[in-house]
Amino acid sequence: MPPTNTPVLQVKHLTTGFHTDRDVVTAVDDVSFDLFGGETLGIVGESGSGKSVTSKSIMRLLPELTSFFGSQSQVMFQGQI
Repeated sequence: MPPTNTPVLQVKHLTTGFHTDRDVVTAVDDVSFDLFGGETLGIVGESGSGKSVTSKSIMRLLPELTSFFGSQSQVMFQGQI
């Protein structure tokens, strides 16, 4: 399938953190990408670099105590938030 002009998945300025006893720890800081139809996206990095937190943030599978920062953070799937 050839790529389309409209992204299937758009992630803009995603920032995710976790509340601790002392403060909030930022696990993902300002991640943005577009994924178009027919494309494959690979997210690589060292252990603990935020790959799983990024994926779980996009799918909204994180615990309630997780903080999503930034008024500009946005995840759109097929044009819907």
